[in-house]
Amino acid sequence: MIIRERTGVVVLGGAVVLAIAVATFFKSGGAKKKEKFPWDHAWVDRDWAAIQQDTLRVLVLRDPLSWEERPKAVSGLEFELIERFANQQDIPLKAIPVDHPDSMLLALQQGRGDVIAAQFTTGGQREKWVSLSRPYHMVRPMLAQLREDPLPNKDGTIAETDTILLSAWSPFSDAFDRIRTKGVHLGTDATPEELLMQVLIGTVRSAVVTDAHASHEARRFPAIEFSEIEGPEKELCFAVRKNSPVLRKKLDAWIAAPEEKELRSALIGAYMERFPKAGALRRRSMVVDPDSISPYDDAFRKNGAGAGFEWQLLVAMAWKETRFDSSLVSTQGAHGILQFMPGTAARFGLDSTKAVADHIRAAKRYVGRLDTLWMRAVPDRGQRLRFVLASYNAGPGHIIDAQRLAERLGLDPKLWEHNVERAVQLLAKPRYYTQEGMRNGYCRGEQVFHYVRDVTAIYTQLLASTGKASSKRTKPKPEEGTTVVDPPDSNLRSALPKR
Repeated sequence: MIIRERTGVVVLGGAVVLAIAVATFFKSGGAKKKEKFPWDHAWVDRDWAAIQQDTLRVLVLRDPLSWEERPKAVSGLEFELIERFANQQDIPLKAIPVDHPDSMLLALQQGRGDVIAAQFTTGGQREKWVSLSRPYHMVRPMLAQLREDPLPNKDGTIAETDTILLSAWSPFSDAFDRIRTKGVHLGTDATPEELLMQVLIGTVRSAVVTDAHASHEARRFPAIEFSEIEGPEKELCFAVRKNSPVLRKKLDAWIAAPEEKELRSALIGAYMERFPKAGALRRRSMVVDPDSISPYDDAFRKNGAGAGFEWQLLVAMAWKETRFDSSLVSTQGAHGILQFMPGTAARFGLDSTKAVADHIRAAKRYVGRLDTLWMRAVPDRGQRLRFVLASYNAGPGHIIDAQRLAERLGLDPKLWEHNVERAVQLLAKPRYYTQEGMRNGYCRGEQVFHYVRDVTAIYTQLLASTGKASSKRTKPKPEEGTTVVDPPDSNLRSALPKR
C-alpha cells in the first residue's frame, strides 16, 4: 500500500512537470525560441537635445567613401557630408571608426555613436533595429577583377577560384541573390575597399563593389577592370537609433534642402571619376618612320648609352616624358627633354640654357646611379631596369617602400611586373603608406605603373627596330607626374632590402 502511494506521487509529480513543459512549449509558439541580438534595441535615451549639449558622434567605416585618416587630415565622402550637417547645426563632430558591421550596430545602440555613415542602405532586417534617413545617393553593383595582361604572370599569384566575393558591409549584402552573376559568395567581413585591394594583389579573383567605389578607384588602380553586372540599385542612407526621432528629422530636412542637394551633388562628383575603357592593359608603342627616331638622334647615339643599357632607353624615356619637346616646363617646374626637377638639375649642372646633349648626359649618369643603387637588391638586370625606371619617375624612396610593402603582402620584392608594381599602386592609400616602415608617404602609384610599362615596351620596340626607326612627328603632349626627382641620398642604399 505504501509502495502504491509513493508510485502515485511520482506519477503525479511527473505529470505536473510534463504539463509545465507542454505549457511552456506552446507559450513559446511550439518552436525554437526567437533569436535575439544585443543591438535590436537602444540601450540609451539620447536624442537631439543631448547631442546639442555634447558632440555628434558619427560611426564610420575605414573606406574612402566613408572615412579615411591621413597625416594631418581626414577625408571620406560620408564624413564630409555629415561634417557639413554638423557645421550648419554648430555642433562639434567626432568620427568613431568601427571594424565590424555588428559592432557598428551595437555601438549605435549603446550610445557610443549617434549616426552610422558606412554605406548603409535600405532593406534587410537592419531596418527593424534602426531608423534610416532619407537616401542621399543611389548605387548599383559592378564587378572588379584584374584586367587581361599582355605580360605573362609566371609566379602564380592570382587566386585560382571562380568565387566572386561580396562584403558583409556592402549595400548589396541583403540582395546578393538578385545579382545576376554566378558564383557570388557573401560572408567576408573584409570591407569593400579591402576586397578591392585583395583583387589587386591577386588573393581574390573578383569582387562585387558599388559603382561609386569603382569610379573613385578606377584611376588609382589601372590594373583593375570594372564591368557592369545586373543587380538592384540601392539607396544609401544614414542610420540612427529608433529613439532619436528628432535627430532623424533634422537629417532628413538637411538632405532634402534644395541648396544642399546641389552642393552634395558637387561633393559626390569630386569623389567620382570617369571610368577608363574596359579591356586588356595597354601596351604602348611608337609610330616609326625609316628616317629618324627623334629630332635629336645624333645626341642620343653619342651621349645616351651606358650602365648596361642602349641609347634607345633614353629615347623611350624622352618620348614618354615630353614627346621630344626640349622647351617643355611642367607645372612643378621640371624642364628639359627628360624633365629634370630644379633641385636635381642643379646637382647635375643643368639649367634651361643647356643643350639637349647636356640633359641626355645628365640623365645617363642619373640612371647609372640608380642602377648601382638597386644592384644588390635586384640582381637580375632586366628586372633591375624596371626598378630604375620606377625610381626615376617617383624617387627611389617610394620604390623602396613599395618593395617592403610587396614583401609584407606575400609578393616577390625582386619582381616588378605583377608584384612590386601592384604594391606601388597601394601607396596612394593612407592605410598602406602610413604603415610602420613606410618612410616616404603618399605616391601616385598609377603613374609609376604606366611609366615603367610604357618605357620598357617602347625600349623593346626600338631595340627590335633597325636603329634608324623614328616616331612620326606629332604635337608634344606633356604627361603629368613624369618628372625626375632628386638623386638618392647616401642612406637610401642602406634602406634597400638585402634579400
